[in-house]
Amino acid sequence: MTARLKTFFIRFRRYQKERFPVIVLVISLIPAVLSSAAVVSAESLWPEILVALVASIGYLLHIRIIDEHRDFTHDNEHYRTRPIQAGIIEKADLMRLDIFVVVILLALAVTASTNALIAMLVMLSYSYVAGKEFFLGEKLRKYFFLYNCLNLVQMLLMQIFVYIVLAESVSITHLIVVHFLFTTTGTAIFEWLRKVKLPGQDGTGKDTYTWHLGFPAALWIGFALLTANALFFLWVMTFISTSVLWVWIALLATVAGFLWTLAHHVRRNKQSEQMLQLSILVQYGILNLIIYFVGT
Repeated sequence: MTARLKTFFIRFRRYQKERFPVIVLVISLIPAVLSSAAVVSAESLWPEILVALVASIGYLLHIRIIDEHRDFTHDNEHYRTRPIQAGIIEKADLMRLDIFVVVILLALAVTASTNALIAMLVMLSYSYVAGKEFFLGEKLRKYFFLYNCLNLVQMLLMQIFVYIVLAESVSITHLIVVHFLFTTTGTAIFEWLRKVKLPGQDGTGKDTYTWHLGFPAALWIGFALLTANALFFLWVMTFISTSVLWVWIALLATVAGFLWTLAHHVRRNKQSEQMLQLSILVQYGILNLIIYFVGT
Protein backbone atom coordinates (compact mmCIF):
# COMPACT_ATOMS: atom_id res chain seq x y z
CA MET A 1 0.00 0.00 0.00
CA THR A 2 1.44 3.35 -1.03
CA ALA A 3 1.80 6.15 1.50
CA ARG A 4 -0.78 8.26 -0.37
CA LEU A 5 -3.35 5.44 -0.33
CA LYS A 6 -2.70 4.76 3.34
CA THR A 7 -3.20 8.44 4.11
CA PHE A 8 -6.48 8.41 2.19
CA PHE A 9 -7.78 5.43 4.19
CA ILE A 10 -6.91 7.18 7.44
CA ARG A 11 -8.70 10.33 6.31
CA PHE A 12 -11.70 8.40 5.01
CA ARG A 13 -11.99 6.55 8.30
CA ARG A 14 -12.25 9.88 10.09
CA TYR A 15 -14.70 11.14 7.46
CA GLN A 16 -17.04 8.16 7.64
CA LYS A 17 -17.38 8.33 11.41
CA GLU A 18 -19.21 11.62 11.01
CA ARG A 19 -20.74 11.52 7.55
CA PHE A 20 -21.08 7.85 6.64
CA PRO A 21 -21.27 5.59 9.73
CA VAL A 22 -20.68 2.24 8.04
CA ILE A 23 -21.38 0.05 11.06
CA VAL A 24 -24.74 1.71 11.75
CA LEU A 25 -25.70 1.42 8.09
CA VAL A 26 -24.77 -2.26 7.90
CA ILE A 27 -26.72 -3.02 11.09
CA SER A 28 -29.79 -1.26 9.70
CA LEU A 29 -29.52 -2.69 6.18
CA ILE A 30 -29.03 -6.38 6.98
CA PRO A 31 -32.51 -6.88 8.54
CA ALA A 32 -34.15 -4.84 5.78
CA VAL A 33 -32.51 -6.90 3.04
CA LEU A 34 -33.44 -10.13 4.83
CA SER A 35 -37.09 -9.14 5.15
CA SER A 36 -37.08 -8.17 1.48
CA ALA A 37 -35.79 -11.65 0.66
CA ALA A 38 -38.64 -13.17 2.64
CA VAL A 39 -41.36 -11.39 0.65
CA VAL A 40 -39.96 -11.93 -2.86
CA SER A 41 -38.43 -15.39 -2.62
CA ALA A 42 -39.55 -18.66 -1.07
CA GLU A 43 -36.00 -19.45 0.03
CA SER A 44 -33.04 -17.41 1.16
CA LEU A 45 -30.41 -17.06 -1.57
CA TRP A 46 -27.33 -15.91 0.31
CA PRO A 47 -25.23 -14.82 -2.71
CA GLU A 48 -28.09 -12.58 -3.84
CA ILE A 49 -28.57 -11.27 -0.29
CA LEU A 50 -24.88 -10.40 -0.11
CA VAL A 51 -24.99 -8.64 -3.50
CA ALA A 52 -28.07 -6.65 -2.42
CA LEU A 53 -26.39 -5.65 0.84
CA VAL A 54 -23.05 -4.60 -0.67
CA ALA A 55 -24.77 -2.73 -3.51
CA SER A 56 -27.01 -0.90 -1.03
CA ILE A 57 -24.04 0.26 1.04
CA GLY A 58 -22.18 1.27 -2.12
CA TYR A 59 -25.15 3.22 -3.45
CA LEU A 60 -25.58 5.06 -0.16
CA LEU A 61 -21.90 6.01 -0.26
CA HIS A 62 -22.35 7.19 -3.86
CA ILE A 63 -25.28 9.37 -2.78
CA ARG A 64 -23.31 10.76 0.15
CA ILE A 65 -20.37 11.74 -2.05
CA ILE A 66 -22.65 13.38 -4.60
CA ASP A 67 -24.35 15.29 -1.78
CA GLU A 68 -20.97 16.50 -0.54
CA HIS A 69 -20.17 17.83 -4.00
CA ARG A 70 -23.60 19.39 -4.48
CA ASP A 71 -23.72 21.00 -1.02
CA PHE A 72 -20.11 22.17 -1.00
CA THR A 73 -20.83 25.91 -1.24
CA HIS A 74 -23.73 25.68 1.21
CA ASP A 75 -21.63 23.75 3.73
CA ASN A 76 -18.71 26.18 3.38
CA GLU A 77 -21.04 28.90 4.59
CA HIS A 78 -23.09 27.06 7.20
CA TYR A 79 -21.16 23.93 8.29
CA ARG A 80 -17.48 24.85 8.46
CA THR A 81 -16.61 22.03 10.85
CA ARG A 82 -17.66 19.21 8.52
CA PRO A 83 -14.81 16.95 7.31
CA ILE A 84 -14.32 18.51 3.86
CA GLN A 85 -14.60 22.04 5.20
CA ALA A 86 -12.21 21.21 8.07
CA GLY A 87 -9.64 19.75 5.68
CA ILE A 88 -9.94 16.17 6.98
CA ILE A 89 -10.51 14.87 3.46
CA GLU A 90 -10.43 16.43 -0.01
CA LYS A 91 -13.50 16.67 -2.19
CA ALA A 92 -11.43 15.47 -5.17
CA ASP A 93 -10.42 12.31 -3.28
CA LEU A 94 -14.06 11.50 -2.57
CA MET A 95 -14.97 12.01 -6.22
CA ARG A 96 -12.23 9.57 -7.26
CA LEU A 97 -13.56 7.10 -4.72
CA ASP A 98 -17.03 7.58 -6.19
CA ILE A 99 -15.80 6.49 -9.63
CA PHE A 100 -14.53 3.26 -8.07
CA VAL A 101 -17.85 2.78 -6.23
CA VAL A 102 -19.88 3.27 -9.41
CA VAL A 103 -17.77 0.66 -11.22
CA ILE A 104 -18.41 -1.80 -8.39
CA LEU A 105 -22.14 -1.05 -8.45
CA LEU A 106 -22.36 -1.69 -12.17
CA ALA A 107 -20.31 -4.89 -11.83
CA LEU A 108 -22.62 -6.17 -9.09
CA ALA A 109 -25.68 -5.34 -11.16
CA VAL A 110 -24.27 -7.12 -14.21
CA THR A 111 -23.58 -10.26 -12.20
CA ALA A 112 -27.12 -10.18 -10.79
CA SER A 113 -29.28 -9.87 -13.91
CA THR A 114 -30.20 -7.71 -16.87
CA ASN A 115 -33.11 -6.25 -14.93
CA ALA A 116 -30.78 -5.41 -12.05
CA LEU A 117 -28.45 -3.60 -14.46
CA ILE A 118 -31.36 -1.59 -15.87
CA ALA A 119 -32.47 -0.70 -12.34
CA MET A 120 -28.93 0.35 -11.39
CA LEU A 121 -28.63 2.55 -14.47
CA VAL A 122 -31.90 4.24 -13.49
CA MET A 123 -30.59 4.72 -9.94
CA LEU A 124 -27.31 6.22 -11.09
CA SER A 125 -29.07 8.46 -13.61
CA TYR A 126 -31.44 9.75 -10.94
CA SER A 127 -28.59 10.38 -8.52
CA TYR A 128 -26.81 12.36 -11.23
CA VAL A 129 -29.88 14.52 -11.78
CA ALA A 130 -30.30 14.94 -8.00
CA GLY A 131 -26.65 15.97 -7.77
CA LYS A 132 -27.38 18.68 -10.33
CA GLU A 133 -30.23 20.02 -8.18
CA PHE A 134 -32.67 18.62 -10.77
CA PHE A 135 -31.28 21.39 -12.99
CA LEU A 136 -33.22 23.97 -10.98
CA GLY A 137 -30.49 25.10 -8.60
CA GLU A 138 -31.38 27.25 -5.61
CA LYS A 139 -34.94 27.70 -6.89
CA LEU A 140 -35.80 24.14 -5.85
CA ARG A 141 -34.02 24.40 -2.47
CA LYS A 142 -36.53 27.04 -1.47
CA TYR A 143 -39.19 24.31 -1.48
CA PHE A 144 -37.60 22.44 1.40
CA PHE A 145 -40.08 19.57 1.79
CA LEU A 146 -40.43 18.93 -1.94
CA TYR A 147 -36.65 19.01 -2.30
CA ASN A 148 -36.21 16.38 0.40
CA CYS A 149 -38.95 14.17 -1.05
CA LEU A 150 -37.30 14.24 -4.46
CA ASN A 151 -34.01 13.18 -2.90
CA LEU A 152 -35.76 10.45 -0.90
CA VAL A 153 -36.78 8.83 -4.20
CA GLN A 154 -33.20 7.56 -4.45
CA MET A 155 -33.83 5.35 -1.42
CA LEU A 156 -37.04 4.02 -2.92
CA LEU A 157 -35.24 3.13 -6.13
CA MET A 158 -32.62 1.31 -4.07
CA GLN A 159 -35.33 -0.79 -2.42
CA ILE A 160 -36.74 -1.74 -5.83
CA PHE A 161 -33.22 -2.74 -6.89
CA VAL A 162 -32.98 -4.99 -3.81
CA TYR A 163 -36.19 -6.76 -4.79
CA ILE A 164 -34.92 -7.30 -8.32
CA VAL A 165 -31.57 -8.70 -7.16
CA LEU A 166 -33.26 -11.08 -4.74
CA ALA A 167 -35.76 -12.32 -7.34
CA GLU A 168 -35.04 -11.43 -10.97
CA SER A 169 -38.69 -11.79 -11.89
CA VAL A 170 -40.68 -9.82 -9.32
CA SER A 171 -44.47 -9.98 -9.43
CA ILE A 172 -46.11 -6.94 -7.92
CA THR A 173 -48.24 -8.58 -5.24
CA HIS A 174 -50.12 -6.96 -2.38
CA LEU A 175 -47.48 -8.33 -0.01
CA ILE A 176 -44.63 -6.64 -1.88
CA VAL A 177 -46.52 -3.35 -2.14
CA VAL A 178 -47.22 -3.31 1.61
CA HIS A 179 -43.65 -4.35 2.41
CA PHE A 180 -42.42 -1.53 0.17
CA LEU A 181 -44.54 0.90 2.20
CA PHE A 182 -43.09 -0.61 5.37
CA THR A 183 -39.50 -0.04 4.20
CA THR A 184 -40.39 3.39 2.84
CA THR A 185 -41.71 4.59 6.19
CA GLY A 186 -38.71 2.99 7.89
CA THR A 187 -36.36 4.95 5.65
CA ALA A 188 -38.42 8.10 6.10
CA ILE A 189 -38.11 7.86 9.90
CA PHE A 190 -34.31 7.83 9.78
CA GLU A 191 -34.17 10.57 7.16
CA TRP A 192 -36.63 12.70 9.12
CA LEU A 193 -34.99 12.33 12.53
CA ARG A 194 -31.60 13.02 10.98
CA LYS A 195 -32.84 16.57 10.44
CA VAL A 196 -34.63 17.01 13.74
CA LYS A 197 -32.11 18.96 15.77
CA LEU A 198 -32.12 20.03 19.38
CA PRO A 199 -33.42 23.55 20.05
CA GLY A 200 -30.68 26.05 19.40
CA GLN A 201 -28.62 23.60 17.31
CA ASP A 202 -30.27 24.21 13.94
CA GLY A 203 -27.36 26.22 12.64
CA THR A 204 -27.83 28.87 9.98
CA GLY A 205 -28.49 26.69 6.93
CA LYS A 206 -32.30 26.56 7.27
CA ASP A 207 -32.08 22.91 6.24
CA THR A 208 -33.65 21.08 9.18
CA TYR A 209 -37.24 20.16 9.95
CA THR A 210 -36.95 21.83 13.33
CA TRP A 211 -36.08 25.14 11.68
CA HIS A 212 -39.21 24.95 9.50
CA LEU A 213 -41.63 23.35 11.99
CA GLY A 214 -40.18 23.83 15.44
CA PHE A 215 -38.82 21.08 17.68
CA PRO A 216 -42.09 19.65 19.10
CA ALA A 217 -43.92 19.41 15.77
CA ALA A 218 -40.93 17.93 13.93
CA LEU A 219 -40.34 15.39 16.70
CA TRP A 220 -43.94 14.17 16.85
CA ILE A 221 -44.22 13.92 13.08
CA GLY A 222 -41.31 11.50 13.42
CA PHE A 223 -43.43 9.51 15.88
CA ALA A 224 -46.32 9.54 13.39
CA LEU A 225 -44.00 7.96 10.80
CA LEU A 226 -42.95 5.38 13.37
CA THR A 227 -46.61 4.54 14.05
CA ALA A 228 -47.26 4.15 10.33
CA ASN A 229 -44.25 1.86 10.10
CA ALA A 230 -45.63 -0.37 12.88
CA LEU A 231 -49.02 -0.52 11.15
CA PHE A 232 -47.41 -1.50 7.84
CA PHE A 233 -45.47 -4.20 9.69
CA LEU A 234 -48.74 -5.55 11.03
CA TRP A 235 -50.24 -5.45 7.54
CA VAL A 236 -47.26 -7.36 6.14
CA MET A 237 -47.65 -10.01 8.82
CA THR A 238 -51.30 -10.59 7.93
CA PHE A 239 -50.08 -11.99 4.60
CA ILE A 240 -47.68 -14.49 6.12
CA SER A 241 -49.17 -15.43 9.51
CA THR A 242 -52.54 -15.45 11.24
CA SER A 243 -51.18 -15.12 14.78
CA VAL A 244 -52.61 -12.36 16.96
CA LEU A 245 -49.12 -11.96 18.43
CA TRP A 246 -48.19 -9.47 15.69
CA VAL A 247 -50.91 -7.09 16.86
CA TRP A 248 -49.28 -6.96 20.27
CA ILE A 249 -45.80 -6.53 18.81
CA ALA A 250 -46.99 -3.64 16.61
CA LEU A 251 -48.70 -2.09 19.64
CA LEU A 252 -45.56 -2.57 21.75
CA ALA A 253 -43.44 -0.92 19.05
CA THR A 254 -45.80 2.06 18.94
CA VAL A 255 -45.89 2.45 22.72
CA ALA A 256 -42.10 2.15 22.97
CA GLY A 257 -41.71 4.75 20.23
CA PHE A 258 -44.11 7.06 22.06
CA LEU A 259 -42.20 6.75 25.33
CA TRP A 260 -38.79 7.39 23.74
CA THR A 261 -40.22 10.33 21.78
CA LEU A 262 -41.81 11.74 24.94
CA ALA A 263 -38.52 11.33 26.82
CA HIS A 264 -36.67 13.29 24.14
CA HIS A 265 -39.43 15.92 24.04
CA VAL A 266 -39.03 16.45 27.80
CA ARG A 267 -35.27 16.08 28.24
CA ARG A 268 -34.10 17.65 24.96
CA ASN A 269 -30.44 16.73 25.26
CA LYS A 270 -27.89 14.77 23.26
CA GLN A 271 -28.35 11.63 25.31
CA SER A 272 -32.13 11.50 24.79
CA GLU A 273 -31.60 12.18 21.07
CA GLN A 274 -29.16 9.27 20.77
CA MET A 275 -31.42 6.95 22.76
CA LEU A 276 -34.39 7.76 20.53
CA GLN A 277 -32.37 7.08 17.40
CA LEU A 278 -30.93 3.86 18.83
CA SER A 279 -34.35 2.61 19.95
CA ILE A 280 -35.81 3.17 16.49
CA LEU A 281 -32.83 1.47 14.84
CA VAL A 282 -33.23 -1.58 17.09
CA GLN A 283 -37.01 -1.62 16.73
CA TYR A 284 -36.93 -1.40 12.94
CA GLY A 285 -34.32 -4.15 12.82
CA ILE A 286 -36.42 -6.44 15.02
CA LEU A 287 -39.55 -5.92 12.91
CA ASN A 288 -37.62 -6.75 9.76
CA LEU A 289 -36.13 -9.87 11.32
CA ILE A 290 -39.58 -11.03 12.42
CA ILE A 291 -40.76 -10.73 8.81
CA TYR A 292 -37.72 -12.69 7.66
CA PHE A 293 -37.89 -15.56 10.15
CA VAL A 294 -41.66 -15.96 9.98
CA GLY A 295 -41.80 -15.54 6.21
CA THR A 296 -39.09 -18.09 5.34
